[in-house]
Amino acid sequence: MTGKYAFFRGCFIPSRAPHIEYIARKTLPELGVELHDVGGFTCCPEPAGFSLHEKLTWLTMAARNISLAEEQGMDILTLCNGCYYTLKHTVEELEDAELRSRVNEALSETGHQFKGQAKVKHFVQVLDEDVGIKRISQAVKTPLEGLRIAAHTGCHFSNRYGLDSRLLDDLVSATGAVSVEYDLKNLCCGWMIGAYGQQEEGYAWLRNRLESMRRAQADCVTVICPQCYQQYDTGQMMAARKLGIPFKTPVLFYLQLLGLAMGHSLEDVQYGSHRVKDPGFEEKMRRILGA
Repeated sequence: MTGKYAFFRGCFIPSRAPHIEYIARKTLPELGVELHDVGGFTCCPEPAGFSLHEKLTWLTMAARNISLAEEQGMDILTLCNGCYYTLKHTVEELEDAELRSRVNEALSETGHQFKGQAKVKHFVQVLDEDVGIKRISQAVKTPLEGLRIAAHTGCHFSNRYGLDSRLLDDLVSATGAVSVEYDLKNLCCGWMIGAYGQQEEGYAWLRNRLESMRRAQADCVTVICPQCYQQYDTGQMMAARKLGIPFKTPVLFYLQLLGLAMGHSLEDVQYGSHRVKDPGFEEKMRRILGA
């Protein structure tokens, strides 16, 4: 079963990784997932720093976003772990009648009301529940056989709600690639450490993860969160400069990986926009794709 969703892009993707939106609009409709643009969506807002300091404002802003989808009679699909965390958490928090009343009092000034009718789904849940692994496998035109991938689910998605971290492994397998096992697999990418702690610690954390992936002989990393993407791409480039990391491991957002398996080229999935590239990976991909 497939469906239509209010497409929640968030703020990180349009400003820093627009190619992720591009590949989502390219691949998801091919699998029967309709993405509808809703006017007025704002930042989710950001789940960590904001919620700790201004929780009621945080909830109100998130509730307004959800109310916009409710007014269209649609559930929300997001491409971002942070957006998923914020919006999903808000739906759960506002089951409390008193808190919902306070939020709706503030929302009344904007002409909207949170009713708690819209569901919030991460795109990998939509792939799993609406599309299904079988249908994804059937959509694969060029199995990525021989490609070894380090799958990174990300903490805001997996840890908060206890969702099965093996889901991304299954989605990788559906493309014909191998999801390798490596140390530190279920830990944070390190973006939060660098952003809210010490930048150098974030780089060191990233180095340890990349070394673990290299030991597992991974050709690349795949992620389902734009901030994780940023950490492994731009963050890896910066860490290489600061710490002298002697290797480059490309990172693909999962929908880019899926797009390759569905018959699109490296150019089609916007690989050229990445900061971290590896000629060896590119050569292997072109052999696999027959390009």
